[in-house]
Amino acid sequence: MSAAEILSPLDSPAYGIIDPDYARYYSIIRCTAWQYGYAIGMHGSFTRDLDLIMVPWTDEARDAAHVIKVIVGRTDLRLQSEVPGAKPHGRVVYTMHLPAFGDPRWIDLSIMPRAATQQPNESQP
Repeated sequence: MSAAEILSPLDSPAYGIIDPDYARYYSIIRCTAWQYGYAIGMHGSFTRDLDLIMVPWTDEARDAAHVIKVIVGRTDLRLQSEVPGAKPHGRVVYTMHLPAFGDPRWIDLSIMPRAATQQPNESQP
């Protein structure tokens, strides 16, 4: 008999269940991002950290660094660094820690860059 057959569903890690604190922060971050022209997506297991993706959604999307400052101002999250980490495809990531001393949870907010303003091309319809 394999280990998977011995363990009940209650013995395995709870993947896909979001921590209530993460849910609260997600709501604040999503609403703030929307106000500044961004959409927020979630990915990952939602267990040891919360992974979010912020994508420019409107032509009026503000500078991402400004949006991060507003998010930090509206929450009690602490930025790990004022300088974001570089990721593939021009994406950057800000890591924000939950405020309680010794709390091991954090939120990684990955941000896709805004596109450069595109000028109409005569060869395009």
